[in-house]
Amino acid sequence: MCGRVACSLNPDTLCRACDYKNAAGKRCTTSWAKSDIEYVPSPNIGPKDVLPCIVAGSRYGKEEERVLCAMMWSMIPPWHEGDYKKHTLSTHNARLENIKNSKLYSAPLRNGQRCIVLCEGYYEWKAGKTKKDPKQPYYIYASQEKGVRVDDPSTWKDEWSEQNGWEGFKVLKMAGIFNIFSTGEGKKIYSCTIITTEANGVLSWLHNRVPVFLNEEQDLRVWLNEELPITDAIEKLNKITLSDGDLSWHTVSSRVNNVLYKGEDCRKETKDAGEKKSNPSSFMASWLKKGSADSAKRKTTETKKDDNIPPKITKKS
Repeated sequence: MCGRVACSLNPDTLCRACDYKNAAGKRCTTSWAKSDIEYVPSPNIGPKDVLPCIVAGSRYGKEEERVLCAMMWSMIPPWHEGDYKKHTLSTHNARLENIKNSKLYSAPLRNGQRCIVLCEGYYEWKAGKTKKDPKQPYYIYASQEKGVRVDDPSTWKDEWSEQNGWEGFKVLKMAGIFNIFSTGEGKKIYSCTIITTEANGVLSWLHNRVPVFLNEEQDLRVWLNEELPITDAIEKLNKITLSDGDLSWHTVSSRVNNVLYKGEDCRKETKDAGEKKSNPSSFMASWLKKGSADSAKRKTTETKKDDNIPPKITKKS
């Protein structure tokens, strides 16, 4: 599943990061369409916050093939009344396996309301060995060029040219669907859902569900094609496979567990608490120390067989 993401790039940068070649073969940046809700960049975004999404340009009456716009993450049910943020359904993710038959999602699919949800990375929590153990948050992101540190934006390039295209941070692009909700004040609120699928060997060690990633330009073009029938569109998604090298990840602080915490250190790499590294000299010292302790223990046991000394007792969904 995907219940927390990071997206701190501003709209202008995202427009360059989502460049593409149009039908004439010309490389273009994606334009940003105005909407009635505001995208606020943040390293810690949760459901019902606002995310940038790509949709077909025709959705906004544009001649361009595609545009970027702001959408609330968690699709608003069409039958909802009142404050759109107060709907109570969990709609930030939709399972690919059931989406065609869903009462909520089948209608947007029939209407070709498909989108691509953007982020720099997402957070996932690995369960502990027991239910009492705290979950360890991980940050997952697209594998970057050498020298780019995902937790240090100062290492990110912001370069685009018609010849070379985007040469900056590689954002994640995830298949999604969207709907449009009209408020009593006449505002149109776009809201989206990220489509998930069963995890393969790349990330199944972390969680059994992952977003459907659209890594290839052809995959993006197909998914945004409003004329493509639902069955064909879903079939295309089912054929997309996550490969080794597509993604990278690292552990992060539990500060990210609180969706209200927006510090840049949310995605700062930390050492896994369960992983202890040692060098040969420290290993030898530990081994010698253990040997001395074992020897002392044997002597104590021989002199006080009746003494039973108890052993020491040693969250982004």
